[in-house]
Amino acid sequence: MSRDIDDIDNIVLKPRRIQILKLLIGQGTMRISDLRKVLNAPTSSIYYDIEILRANGFVIRDGPYVKITSKGRTLIERIDELLSPNSDIKNPSAKTEELTDILLMRPLTINMYRLGPNALFIYSMVIIVLGLVTAFTQNYELLLLVFVESMYSMPIDVTIISILAYLGISLFIYRYLLGGEIVDLKLLSGVLTSLIPISLYPTIMALITPWVPPYPLSIIDALLKALLPLISLIMLATVLSMISGKPMEYSLLFETLFLLIPSVLIYIVLFK
Repeated sequence: MSRDIDDIDNIVLKPRRIQILKLLIGQGTMRISDLRKVLNAPTSSIYYDIEILRANGFVIRDGPYVKITSKGRTLIERIDELLSPNSDIKNPSAKTEELTDILLMRPLTINMYRLGPNALFIYSMVIIVLGLVTAFTQNYELLLLVFVESMYSMPIDVTIISILAYLGISLFIYRYLLGGEIVDLKLLSGVLTSLIPISLYPTIMALITPWVPPYPLSIIDALLKALLPLISLIMLATVLSMISGKPMEYSLLFETLFLLIPSVLIYIVLFK
């Protein structure tokens, strides 16, 4: 199906979100409290709708203010086109937008929250613990964002320290660099979920090592160590942006500086 229809499924079936976008088109920028008064809806519902719109790139949130993006304006235009006789008109940037959403894993992040923060927290913890158990049995340690083979020169309990550092840096970015206000279970469950890609590394290696020759295995190992941390960073950036309302680029920049770059540098110094 086209992105138009995906947007219809995600947005049009929620009339209040369409109302929000149309109000923003008319007013340009509005306070969230004003939107709540106009729509006569609970504050929590308005915030959730705005988070969905923000995660899909339809609005920008700056503290208590919300502004519609060009993508949001385009969406309303598409809806009008689909409801008009000339519904064949297609936006040439639709494929680019669809690819961007896929790369940023916005649909995945939105859908995972449908489980609810409690279920998401439990599922994430189970997967992470299983990954760490596999890492222990396979003699791996998590060095910030990269799993490495354990060495006697490595600090004791470096995996636990790395996980605590990941959580601490994530909350620091959210609270002090993005200006987030509330640290709750929804935020914590999202941060933990972003750890899942990294946690899968030991399990994947344990499954393929007996069957793959050494040379291809080394290439696969390098690819996993490069891709899985990036996936975790992108998931975390989407979570922090959706909850804080800040542009995703800020989150990803801070995460890269505080997590990925130190991981790579330490890995190169100690193991190369």
